[in-house]
Amino acid sequence: MKPKKYRAGFAANPALSLLVATGLTVGMVDASLAAEPKPKPTYTKVPMAAYNALMDDALIGNNYEKPVWNLHDALHLPDWLTVGLENRTRYETLSDTFKPSQPAPAPQAGGGNQQITLQTDLWIQAKFGNFRFATEFLDARALLSDQGTNNTPNPPNNTMVDTADFAQAYVSWADQNAFYSGLGMEVKAGRQTLDMGSRRLVSRPIFRNTVNSFTGLKIRVLDYDRWQFNAFGTMPVLRYPNYVNTPPGGDPDLLAANANQLANGDHEWDLEDTQTFFSGGIIEGYDLFKHINAELYLYNLNEGDSTNNPTRNRKYFTPGLRFYIKPSKGNFDFVAEGMGQFGTAQYNTRANNQQQHHQAWSEHIEAGYSFDLPMSPRFVIEYDWASGSKSSKYTPGASDGRFDSLYAATDIDFGSSGIYSAFQRSNINSPGYRINFAPRPNINVALQQRLIWLDSAGDCWGGASCSSAVAPGLIGNPQGTSGSYVGDQLGITSRYNFNSSLNLDAGWFHLFKGEFAKTGVSTATGTTTPGGDTDYFYVQSQMRF
Repeated sequence: MKPKKYRAGFAANPALSLLVATGLTVGMVDASLAAEPKPKPTYTKVPMAAYNALMDDALIGNNYEKPVWNLHDALHLPDWLTVGLENRTRYETLSDTFKPSQPAPAPQAGGGNQQITLQTDLWIQAKFGNFRFATEFLDARALLSDQGTNNTPNPPNNTMVDTADFAQAYVSWADQNAFYSGLGMEVKAGRQTLDMGSRRLVSRPIFRNTVNSFTGLKIRVLDYDRWQFNAFGTMPVLRYPNYVNTPPGGDPDLLAANANQLANGDHEWDLEDTQTFFSGGIIEGYDLFKHINAELYLYNLNEGDSTNNPTRNRKYFTPGLRFYIKPSKGNFDFVAEGMGQFGTAQYNTRANNQQQHHQAWSEHIEAGYSFDLPMSPRFVIEYDWASGSKSSKYTPGASDGRFDSLYAATDIDFGSSGIYSAFQRSNINSPGYRINFAPRPNINVALQQRLIWLDSAGDCWGGASCSSAVAPGLIGNPQGTSGSYVGDQLGITSRYNFNSSLNLDAGWFHLFKGEFAKTGVSTATGTTTPGGDTDYFYVQSQMRF
């Protein structure tokens, strides 16, 4: 990729890799695809999410073509003022859920669920010299998801609902030639979203209806075509109302009230978690050897309980290393990323407060080839592994080995989230492949298959907090076993770019359940998961102004 010249004679990469697309194709779409036929200009494809906030990068300029229908031109706004309005509407349906029963009063899990999610986003930015004052107001809602009751195995939660709140509100200073050094520098203070590195540990989710926000300070230094460094110190922002589950025998009215708040779209302002500090640094080098790029990072999470937010008191250091070559037509590419995690964590936030030593690992490996052929086909083989604990039960002196993906977006590698959210980077062993192609310049299609095993059959299937299912040998059936095979997931997604203001997207996933998915039992209720295979379908539109 050729560098772009700036005013001090140094260079910048105009397509500094935002990992974009939807569902399983997040981060894997060929950036050379055109939004519209010639003679209209090509542009890096904007994700199916609110992204006006990232269209004008302070150091490398505009990554995207201005929306055809835009408020700036329609309202004849001055150059120093940017206003953007976006709306995403998605219908999704799930049959034969893989999840076990929730505690009472929820019924036995089974059947399916559906919902309509609405994400509306208003972006306002004022530029005065090197200073920028920006705010992003986001409203995320879920309709038809059993409103007014929690009688569902998949009640609304704050990954789906966060009504009328500030996703970002910050002031920044940026200079493309800071102090005449030839380096670009940006300092940003306030509430903001973060996308770091591969986004497998720190990201602003694309498919998910709500976003991760942090309040604090971020510093970025860019040597354009050579290297980039980011450092941050923040407090995570808690999304309210917060769905808080209750232990077996707990107050069912509290469970129902929390679910009802979210289903009804009740408003409550989000707050910084003043008892938790999340910080880190990442340095990335470009074209170190034969187009190979590399990054080295370290994140630190120091978590504590706060009002309405019981935690596992995680205290983690998470180092990682990634090597990669970006996809390009007629060439091979690859990604190899390894992550470690060390510290302590509380075993359970509700039943006890035992602390465990935490030591976990994860890796992602992929190799692909982009054919220089009509329809731009690309084939990728991939493998993901994340460690699990030997047992989901608390054992004095035992270490917690379940990898925690921190503030990641799960749809990057494991499929669409929403009401599906079958897999996370935790206790997983999964090879697979993907095929991408473009039947027309403004249409992209992706196919994927993944086989999924648990790294540890004695641990849970779900996430770092062990919320989904656990081998029956641990609950109520000491002689039983469910193995480690979760199932075979097939998926297809497609996207149509009508123009730079309107995009349409659809996807279907089928989970052929394996032995564990059919016979695992709930850690909360001891009931089994449903036996039928799972189907998930969604269709969505994204409009930008």
